Amino acid sequence: MKKANLSRQILYSLLVVFVLLPRSSMAMSQNSFDLKAAFTYNFAKFTQWPESRLNTPSAWKICFFGNQYRDSFMGLSKKKLVTQSITAIQLSETSQIEQCDVVFIDANSRDLTRRLFLAVDNKPILTVSDISGFAVQGGMIEIVEKDKRLFFNINIKVLEASGLDISSQVLKLALEVKR
Repeated sequence: MKKANLSRQILYSLLVVFVLLPRSSMAMSQNSFDLKAAFTYNFAKFTQWPESRLNTPSAWKICFFGNQYRDSFMGLSKKKLVTQSITAIQLSETSQIEQCDVVFIDANSRDLTRRLFLAVDNKPILTVSDISGFAVQGGMIEIVEKDKRLFFNINIKVLEASGLDISSQVLKLALEVKR
């Protein structure tokens, strides 16, 4: 129980820092990529996964599109999700998504969005992006900029349709929750 509370406190602290950082310090820097990767990891950490996935002994696969995120997501390989290790996988096409537990798609890969949605439709694959309108269009978690700060929107309807649920602590921090 103490570990769960500590994890929630860590997530809350990271999300507060993420939300409070001004845009100027985030502008397309490696730090920005690192933060987006870290938050993708934390969103996955505070997602309730189907029992079938929790009982699978294989490593968690966090996938991403775009070379600029390579170092940031590869750095997650030192972490664990639930009790298993993480494998970061750089994708080049949406046909590779079936192997993923989590997919981050950045604004530079906007043209793949529709195919991404078709590939993950009703599957327990968490989708995160910084593409404007991602959550409204059918994505699960969208990182957004507002008043020179970063926030996030959550599409709870898409999460639930895929068999996933996210912590109420994360929902409380969301700028907007689409139901």
